[in-house]
Amino acid sequence: MSPARRLAIGITVLAIAMGIIAYNGIRSATVYYLTPTEFTRRPDIQTARVRLAGTVSPGSVRRANGHVAGFMIGDETTSIAVRYDGPLPDLFAEGREVLVEGRLDSDGVMNATQVITTHPTGYKEKTRP
Repeated sequence: MSPARRLAIGITVLAIAMGIIAYNGIRSATVYYLTPTEFTRRPDIQTARVRLAGTVSPGSVRRANGHVAGFMIGDETTSIAVRYDGPLPDLFAEGREVLVEGRLDSDGVMNATQVITTHPTGYKEKTRP
């Protein structure tokens, strides 16, 4: 076999391997973005890593040792308990829209690895006295 042919085969094999690695990397990084109602209606992704969008339910924030131990995230019809051990965004508050990324455990609690708050869309200028 000629050296040019070996080089062409080597480059082809390397390109295919890199393509497979890239595809698997992108596929494993895919995170679903759902509301709590959509998530509960999809049993096929109950064990997958997901991103839920909803509102922090008023009165649901539990505090322990000076930090938030858990809270409920919900939409119009469904609420899901969230457990998160980490620093929360400054804008985190009851009634605020948040994105929670994580996996549902066997107890039906979302073990979050990330909590992101959405920024208010309206700008209000301070009124001067």
